Amino acid sequence: MPNERASIPPLTASAPGISIDTQSLHTRNGTMKGYFRQVGRTALRTLDFRTRASREEFLVYLVLSQLPLMVAHWTASWFAPPAITDAIMLAAAFAISAPLFALGVRRLHDFGRSGWWSLPLLILIGRTLILDLIGLMAGPPVRSAIEGVLSYVDWLATVPAVAVFVAMAAWPGNKATNRFGPAPDGAPAQTETADTEKSAPAV
Repeated sequence: MPNERASIPPLTASAPGISIDTQSLHTRNGTMKGYFRQVGRTALRTLDFRTRASREEFLVYLVLSQLPLMVAHWTASWFAPPAITDAIMLAAAFAISAPLFALGVRRLHDFGRSGWWSLPLLILIGRTLILDLIGLMAGPPVRSAIEGVLSYVDWLATVPAVAVFVAMAAWPGNKATNRFGPAPDGAPAQTETADTEKSAPAV
């Protein structure tokens, strides 16, 4: 008797006007898992100020690191009083921001720039966290008074900080090995030349 088993096509959900390709779903799920693993690797490299970080690593961390903040805020606002909620959110913000200092330095390394260029951006991040901590411990009036004193510093730091952030988010890295190490995205290692140096913005 011939084998009556027919080849099974990719599973789809058949309903009027609906067709779901599970292969595409698995691909998307695998991609999302890869992104979350990348966020974990970034967190583990909180003290790595020497190597390089790709543009993808930088953007993925910025986006996905907001999810724990949203979950913490939603959970705390439901089950904790406002003072405890503020403390939980500040702790979460510190935890999420800690890897950003090294990540910003590594992102600049990726297109051949010194990590010191990230200083204006890191100053603004640190300033916000410290002011939030002061507000939590000493109260909003003290926070407002200190913030008023720092307002001129904010104006001076904002423009270079925005410029550095745009460069980090938009500028492609060197595909070749540069003075900070090999390309982080698995590109073939090459010797850095004048051509690859052109991929970095002018100092």
